[in-house]
Amino acid sequence: MKEYIYDNTFEGLLTAIFYAYSCKEDCIITKSKDYIASFLNEVSDISTEYDKFNRVYNSIVEKLNDEVLTNLYYLYLSDIPDSDSLALKYLKLCYKYGINVNLAKNNDIIILVDKYIRRVTLEAHRFTGFVRFKEIAPLSFYASIEPDHNILPIILNHFTERFSDQNFIIHDLKRELAIVYNKKFPIITDFKKEDSKVFTSSLADDEFEALWKTFYNSVNIKERKNHRLRNLFMPRRYWTHLTELK
Repeated sequence: MKEYIYDNTFEGLLTAIFYAYSCKEDCIITKSKDYIASFLNEVSDISTEYDKFNRVYNSIVEKLNDEVLTNLYYLYLSDIPDSDSLALKYLKLCYKYGINVNLAKNNDIIILVDKYIRRVTLEAHRFTGFVRFKEIAPLSFYASIEPDHNILPIILNHFTERFSDQNFIIHDLKRELAIVYNKKFPIITDFKKEDSKVFTSSLADDEFEALWKTFYNSVNIKERKNHRLRNLFMPRRYWTHLTELK
């Protein structure tokens, strides 16, 4: 089996799809960060080639539609191990049967695509309310998160619009990436986990966290506690970075 290893970027994924699309045998596509060596596969290392990326990108937009392109992007962001190979199968299906194939909810590939996209969009929606900032300097804030999926590109606009007058960093510790915003424009950049140690808690921030916990406890109605419902909307795997639940 042929295995195409790409450089973890969306441009790299579409470049890998360009080469894998004409493969006559079964093949898989894998991010380099997820690659596990195997003697059973014939490996091809794919570097991003922007002419190949543009050909695939433009072909999707012109011959299919933006929805298909968005679905591919969300599959890429899902970071689920088989999502890149699924993206290739999905794209082949769309070219074969047209964009109406997305309505075939009994098709195994479409079922899986819908499932992965729902996971990504749901988590992105959750984190618009799960990010907890701490002040590291006047009007400058830092927040750490560890989402299951690579949601930073999805939540970027929400936070830059909501906190447009503040400097902030939203740090994905799991992927060592961060949104960095300077009141003018945001970027997503590499940000090592150990680099977050420079943002030690100040006394003022400790007082703010204590105030937030006091507020949380004061609005909590003891007689209406429903831990099962809370855990449904606030899964325990996110609690590490939620101030009120520390």
